[in-house]
Amino acid sequence: MGRMIICHKKKAEIPLYIKEFELHIYTIEELCFCLKKNLHMLDDNIMKENLCIFLEKELELKELAEYLRKIIEKQEGLAVFVGAIMKYTGYLRKEEIIFLEAELKEVEGKSSVVRRKAKADFLLEHKKYAKAVREYNAILTEEEIEEEKIRGNIYHNLGTIYARLFFFKEAAEFYQKAYENNRDKESYECYLMALHMYLPKEEYVKRVAEELVTEEDALFIEKKLEQMVLEEKESPKREEIKEILKYKELGYVQEYYHGLDKIFSGYQQDYKVSMTEG
Repeated sequence: MGRMIICHKKKAEIPLYIKEFELHIYTIEELCFCLKKNLHMLDDNIMKENLCIFLEKELELKELAEYLRKIIEKQEGLAVFVGAIMKYTGYLRKEEIIFLEAELKEVEGKSSVVRRKAKADFLLEHKKYAKAVREYNAILTEEEIEEEKIRGNIYHNLGTIYARLFFFKEAAEFYQKAYENNRDKESYECYLMALHMYLPKEEYVKRVAEELVTEEDALFIEKKLEQMVLEEKESPKREEIKEILKYKELGYVQEYYHGLDKIFSGYQQDYKVSMTEG
């Protein structure tokens, strides 16, 4: 084993579908890139006969396919399996392969909770919101999560999804659960921000007072909200946003917040579409 075939030109007529990444693979280069990029999401599901058949039949890499079958049979593990592909293709330098194998051994030693969360985080990162929500909820219901920090971070990410979809009430509930578990200041700030986005101004002020929110934290949320509005000035609704900012300058607080609600709700339908497509 160990030959340079990175310029291998063969392209599959029937691609290999990797369900975890929702990708169709046509070449050995694409396979190597996919494995390297998604290193921390890999698990034993990649070590299947269908991959060997793909390499043998579609890419005409019979030697590599047979070698991988031996690794599977001997149960030598994920690090050896992926390392063998990289060594055979010459996709990575020797020192990069050593580092990759070390990282994979670390991944193999992680709990199923951590590995499943990594997959859900990947879905969130790529805006596959519906699938990310299902995976996060499955982790919460199917796994024993011993670390409160991890549970809190899962709730935080659920809050982030709902916030991106402009369902701020649900987002606030998840961020609150997140903070109760991870005691992370970011989760707390996101909780206050979500409250600010769905509660009428008077109710928000009352809630802040009831929860003994510090003046520093309250001012931080106000500034962050203002920054969001300023960033939206570059959007197609910039003229409408300029009018809303005038309300603030003139002291028309109620009109200002009503305008904010209108701006943000205007994007909700687009995010709903991404949710259903996820």
